[in-house]
Amino acid sequence: MESPTEKRPARRKDAEENRARIVAAARAVYASAGFDAPFDAIARHAGVGRATLYRNFPDRYALGAAIVEDDLCELEALAHEHGDRPDAFMKLLSAIVERHTETHALVPALLRGPGEHALQALVPRVTRLLTVPLQRARAAGLVRDDLTLADVIDVLAMLSAVLADDGSGRARDRRMARALELLIHGLVPRAPVGSPIGPNSPRM
Repeated sequence: MESPTEKRPARRKDAEENRARIVAAARAVYASAGFDAPFDAIARHAGVGRATLYRNFPDRYALGAAIVEDDLCELEALAHEHGDRPDAFMKLLSAIVERHTETHALVPALLRGPGEHALQALVPRVTRLLTVPLQRARAAGLVRDDLTLADVIDVLAMLSAVLADDGSGRARDRRMARALELLIHGLVPRAPVGSPIGPNSPRM
């Protein structure tokens, strides 16, 4: 017979798997039906009972915050993977935009309700995530030397505005990609006065 100590890791693993399924299901359901989608729909999509869902997440705001935090964990792993590479900042920026496009309605909904506190608790991690990569990108001349973290936050807010009144699917993705392309031109160093600008000019 297994001892209680031997059984605990299996229970923890099951709990982690349930949580991962719930978060993945919530992403899909919120993307198709919006943040007000019934909790029952998420439970069905995840293949878990209502009790399991509520045991992990007492309300939609806790679940929404978990999605945002999981995205942040992935971004932190990406930052670690790229180490001290000077192009890490641009890769992180692109990844942030990609995830935000997928969950564009989530953050505004959380900010309107009890999820605001959970989001604010993540702000220091976002700051740490971008600060050093931005410094390295500036030192390498990949971005303007006057670009600040506050500027980056403003850029992300502009991109959020692009999504706010847009449709869904491919049209939204194309519009977001175009907006990011235009904004990146404002992030890179300006060409010296008199430098040629045309098809043969250096590109990112």
